[in-house]
Amino acid sequence: MKTILETERLLLRETDLSDVPEIFQLHTNTEVQKYTGEPIPDTIEDVKIAMKNHIQENFEGRGYGRWAVIYKPENKLIGWSGLKYLTEFDAVDIGYRFFSCLLGQRDCN
Repeated sequence: MKTILETERLLLRETDLSDVPEIFQLHTNTEVQKYTGEPIPDTIEDVKIAMKNHIQENFEGRGYGRWAVIYKPENKLIGWSGLKYLTEFDAVDIGYRFFSCLLGQRDCN
């Protein structure tokens, strides 16, 4: 996994298929998805397929993508942020998702 950026508390790195379980939890959280306009995935396999496509189309095809955001003290994925090319608009989207428990610094356990 390629590190993109590192701070004292956070690490941004390329996403990979080992992130599927956490990304599935993130994308099935109704608070997280409330304003995205995207449907909640039905299965973890749906997320795996979408991530495979994203990795191939963006990281491998364009050299950028959505990066996993890791909270270093716990080595825990807390969300993602980054770029994605949207063919339907011929434009690059800046997006992010973070677990809703991080809003207001609440405990995520």
